[in-house]
Amino acid sequence: MDPPAFHVDFSEVERIEIIKGPFDVRHQGSMAGLVNIITKRPEEGFRLKLNASAGSFNFINLSPVVSYADDKLSILVGYSYRYSKPYKDGDGRRVTEYANYKPEFRNKKAFEINTYWTKLGFKPIENHSVEFSYTRQDARNVLYPYLRMDTIRDKMDRFNMNYQIDGISDTLKSLKFRLYYAKVDHLMDSRFRTGMYMRTDAESKTYGGRLEANLGDLTLGFEAYKRNWDATTFMMMMGKQFSIPDVDTENFGLYGEYKRNLSDRLRLVAGLRLDTTKTKADRSKANTDLYFDYKNTRSTSKTDTYPSGNVQLFYELQKGTELFVGLGHSVRVPDAQERYFALAPMGGNRWVGNPELKPSKNTELDLGIKHSTDKALIKATAFYSFVQDYITVHRQSGSPDARSYENVDAQFFGGEVDLRLSLTQELFLFGGMSYVQARKETKPEKNIRSSNVAEIPPLKTRLALRYDKGIYFGEVETILLATQNRVDRDLNEQKTSGYGVVNVKVGGNFKGFTLTTGIDNVFDKKYFEHLSYLRNPFAMPPSVKVPEPGRTFYINASYTF
Repeated sequence: MDPPAFHVDFSEVERIEIIKGPFDVRHQGSMAGLVNIITKRPEEGFRLKLNASAGSFNFINLSPVVSYADDKLSILVGYSYRYSKPYKDGDGRRVTEYANYKPEFRNKKAFEINTYWTKLGFKPIENHSVEFSYTRQDARNVLYPYLRMDTIRDKMDRFNMNYQIDGISDTLKSLKFRLYYAKVDHLMDSRFRTGMYMRTDAESKTYGGRLEANLGDLTLGFEAYKRNWDATTFMMMMGKQFSIPDVDTENFGLYGEYKRNLSDRLRLVAGLRLDTTKTKADRSKANTDLYFDYKNTRSTSKTDTYPSGNVQLFYELQKGTELFVGLGHSVRVPDAQERYFALAPMGGNRWVGNPELKPSKNTELDLGIKHSTDKALIKATAFYSFVQDYITVHRQSGSPDARSYENVDAQFFGGEVDLRLSLTQELFLFGGMSYVQARKETKPEKNIRSSNVAEIPPLKTRLALRYDKGIYFGEVETILLATQNRVDRDLNEQKTSGYGVVNVKVGGNFKGFTLTTGIDNVFDKKYFEHLSYLRNPFAMPPSVKVPEPGRTFYINASYTF
């Protein structure tokens, strides 16, 4: 139900790396891009950072972080508390008024989240370093207006251990070993809603490791993990069903990446990876009768072995101007929900996975140019992607009908432009534009008649002007999105009107104090994101569209010692 980033608090984050396209071989399943969240490490000496934020709709966020580091030892401890009531849209209506919330819950808390984290590092001997990290998150009463249920309890534990040896030999530069474990316990139900009561108790566990050797221009690695998804759903007049029947996903992968300067101007990056992935459901829980009725199979396990890789070339056309071309191939194995989900409400439409789904295979060509000077940075990229066996949701004919998953071939193409321009020493202009089109093959016999791929964003533009004197700044930005009318009618996806919003913020810093305040959606515009209503399964009817926040005030303050 939650995006993975939900389980990382803002105060933990040092930076975010984004690899666009199928150009990462270190992580299995990075089909069209990778978002890598890197958490903070202790800085030299004793450090204390106090953060406090407040805003509209009773939003508050308090977060102290304390750390210490020297040549031998480092430790960091942090805490964050977040709370808010439901926001209001540009018409002044609370977001809970758009769904079937009981009147007494329409102005209750929208979320309450406590997060604790710590890091401990030391160097047992020369050139050896060890780091342990642990995060605990406890979220309660998180509202999901676009779904039929809300989170009552969402508890997460995340543990990492890293061991690194440097300077081993002239050939073997370093050796890195990592172990990790994560667990989420997620209870959702409809106690805040009118209508039929339902509940889903879901749990996920992931543990694995990675061994990586740096041989100068060549990096070699091995990755292995096991992920378990298990969910039980209860509905009135239906009883208990194992909607995700205790499914294990086990993966073993070998990879290598080679980086080399072929000349003063030409740089090569190439990667290759081989994976074996097995998905297996608990046969005693799996609804094999439902699989057989709609997919003519009783299979509860599948093993896939597949290669992936990429080649990238970077060429310096002239000083400050670099051209890029990349060709990549990557694979995503169907997840536990897509293969083994099963839910059969009494008298209603069903939801059934497809145990025979094939992995999706993306072959993509990217072209780019980057030009930088003392006053300007311009980046432009274009891509074409062919995805064999793309996984799409479709309506499965039967009595009664069911939503399920099917493989189709699909094509994606588009691009983006990013501009950063220094108008004066203090005045800066930022701009960006992105656009993507997507088409899929039709299969009328499978009720796949629309050639449009669902959930594709419309044309987006961002312009911002920033005045920055170092100790204080001011910024105004506008975000514009075009109408999204390329929708998948098979899934009742609806046209979403275009919109434009304006945001402003000002801030400054002095002797360790930093203060930022701003207004988002200055003109109190009522608008909808193109993903405001379509979530499956457990989605509300398509008529329920969730608006974005109206005019929102906020203030952030921090002190660093």
